Amino acid sequence: MWRDRTNLYISYRQSFAHHPSKKPLYLGAWNNHADSSSISEERRGLMSGGGFEDDGDAIIEMDLLPPRWVDIQDEVTEILAGIAQKSARLDKLHQKHVLPGFGDEDARKEEEGVIEQLTQDITRAFHDCQRAIQRIEAMVNVQKQQGGVSKGDETMAKNIQISLAGRVQEASAGFRKKQSTYLKKLRGLDGMTPLERSATPVQNPYMDPSLVESDADKSYSQSTLLQTSQKQLQTNDAVILQREREINDIARGIIELSDIFRDLQAMVIDQGTMLDRIDFNVERMNVDVKAADKELTDATSYQKRTTKRKILLLLILLVVGMFILLLVKPKRSSNPSPAPAPGPAPPQSVSQRIQRLQKRYLRADQPYDYLYARKSAEPDSSPSPLLSHLRRNRRNRSRGILESIRQIY
Repeated sequence: MWRDRTNLYISYRQSFAHHPSKKPLYLGAWNNHADSSSISEERRGLMSGGGFEDDGDAIIEMDLLPPRWVDIQDEVTEILAGIAQKSARLDKLHQKHVLPGFGDEDARKEEEGVIEQLTQDITRAFHDCQRAIQRIEAMVNVQKQQGGVSKGDETMAKNIQISLAGRVQEASAGFRKKQSTYLKKLRGLDGMTPLERSATPVQNPYMDPSLVESDADKSYSQSTLLQTSQKQLQTNDAVILQREREINDIARGIIELSDIFRDLQAMVIDQGTMLDRIDFNVERMNVDVKAADKELTDATSYQKRTTKRKILLLLILLVVGMFILLLVKPKRSSNPSPAPAPGPAPPQSVSQRIQRLQKRYLRADQPYDYLYARKSAEPDSSPSPLLSHLRRNRRNRSRGILESIRQIY
């Protein structure tokens, strides 16, 4: 997979108005001549009717064209589409050609000629793709020397070159596998002994498996070429020579495809397994680290907030518990337990009991004693009902005191 940002780049370049003085320099005198002629034609077409050619103040500002290597991308895409069509046609011819047939040698020779022509066309198309991809780097180097390319344009050209190299590499690997399968079938039809891939170099665990497979196909094709050359020295049959020539052409095509695959492998970073540019990965790592830091900050705040919430919940529970206790406590105090019965009074002395009795009776009859003493002191006092009542009350009181004393004793 790769990231294709060409269309986005073109939209940015076309949406931004540039000054004519900032127009980049293109490669070659023919390109300069073509560009200058096209500009002059545009100026004639735009200014012929208005008469602005001679006016120095009239300037029409036009957008700059995209870099030339953008056109190379379209060219490689078209070539790959043509390769896919020819490869599908070639597969059908391969399937038809390996079927056993009787007679009609002219038709088989015609099929062999078509197969050989398609194989050469496809191999030539892969070479064209390889040269076009290498031309991108040459354009960037020339523009860098002339100071007409920025750092962003250079990075984008490198990305497009890697993307195109990966696509061409994938297509060439598929075509090479098909040719190797067809070569094995032809060897079986021709009666050759099968070749083992023992001559293949030992696989390095740090190498790309596709590169190892390409080297294996290349060594297999070289062994086939060697065996067919030895067989040609032993026989001169025309049919066998035709078949051997066909096998040699296929083997040479496989070797060329292996060389193209290895050249394209050098253009892709990390032996074709690089999915993106290192600078893009660094930028993504910076963004991911910032996002991770933000997530950790949020998690820390959530954890602290949880502790505070637990403490608040505990305090709320304590307050509710104290409130319930305050509500229950007055109900318990509103029903007091009955007071215990008083115990027996401590023993008192006789004199203390007599004094208590005197105080009770004497204090209660103090008003009567006062009236009795006053009536008795009057000189002309005569017996009256009040005085007799007082006397009688006095006698009753003395009698009660005496009875109380008797009870005590």
